[in-house]
Amino acid sequence: MEIGRETGLIPIAEIFYSLQGEGGRAGEATAFVRLAGCNCECWFCDTDFTARASLSVEDIIAQVQDLSPSCRWVCLTGGEPTIHDLAALCTALHARGYRIQVETNGSKPRPQWQIDHITVSPKSRHGVRLDPWYVHNGTEFKYVIDDETDISTALHCAADFGKVTFVQPNSLNPDAQQLCVDAVKAHPGLLRLSLQTHKFLKIL
Repeated sequence: MEIGRETGLIPIAEIFYSLQGEGGRAGEATAFVRLAGCNCECWFCDTDFTARASLSVEDIIAQVQDLSPSCRWVCLTGGEPTIHDLAALCTALHARGYRIQVETNGSKPRPQWQIDHITVSPKSRHGVRLDPWYVHNGTEFKYVIDDETDISTALHCAADFGKVTFVQPNSLNPDAQQLCVDAVKAHPGLLRLSLQTHKFLKIL
């Protein structure tokens, strides 16, 4: 059963306003709606996605509007947002003129959400299979890099899927940054570097 379908309430870890720190939208002002829960256990995960509230669609939108009335981007993130029933939230956000980004591991396709920007960060090495829907509909792919195997996976994605493909160093691995830099320099037509700029800036 999808979380949220039975009660109409959505489990939220936090809602905050900041700059998008990663990927192709890095540097853009964004309201983040972090959903609780995940269907993947990545050892390097640095995010607290514990549920702190169960909110209605209108409650979520009210908080987003209060954070910044003029910001038009909302990022649904987690955890893993696609394990929840967010169709009504997406419809309501679009009706109010928002554009929606989702950050997902790509395991659960959500064509009914009509997302404007889909960032796919596959986690096949951590037990979650990439659904083919994202190969055709993802805006960008982003791989967290630990070793050469991760680089090889990212290269196959870039070559096979023809999508913008970012490599992002695992912040817990001091060798990963140079590995990513070397890979982008070696494959300039296939890979781009993504850094967690919000961590360098020490912002949310």
